[in-house]
Amino acid sequence: MSTIKGKAIAITGAASGIGRATATQLASLGARLSLADANASLLEEVRAELAEVAGPENIHSKQVDVRDRGAVECWIHEAADKFGQLDGAANLAGVIGKQQNIASIAEIDDDDWEFVMGVNIKGVLNSLRAQIPALKDGASVVNAASVAGIIGLPNSAAYVTSKHGVVGLTKTAAKELGSRHVRVNAVAP
Repeated sequence: MSTIKGKAIAITGAASGIGRATATQLASLGARLSLADANASLLEEVRAELAEVAGPENIHSKQVDVRDRGAVECWIHEAADKFGQLDGAANLAGVIGKQQNIASIAEIDDDDWEFVMGVNIKGVLNSLRAQIPALKDGASVVNAASVAGIIGLPNSAAYVTSKHGVVGLTKTAAKELGSRHVRVNAVAP
């Protein structure tokens, strides 16, 4: 029997990539999911697909820009209202920016820097701030870092810095939540 069955899990970046694959796998194992993504049409597509697998009562979704703290808090409040306390979260929303592998540190423009940092690091911060009060003791949180945030890459300052920040934020959250037996880890694809 799956240890995931019936667990309530919140997922950002759920409409594509690793977020969508994670949501699909968890739904197939019987999890109750609250999905968030900035792309409303793709999110609706995923919600409909997963409702077929897990049942509509087990899937909640909301269009959310993770850079917006209020929107993230509203989403998590809705998830907790629907499912009760959360058993876990996967903070997987992320972007690379339009200047990835192109602009050096001296060349990167402020708009690209702010966009990447906003989604990749502030988005994880906003998600954690909203999720922590809603997490059951013993819950599990997984944040999306990147090997780039560990080893560094040229011409990728915003992405590398943001993912390095996710590693630091994850370590901090793990230490702060350890007394509640909440595990906080990062994956680094």
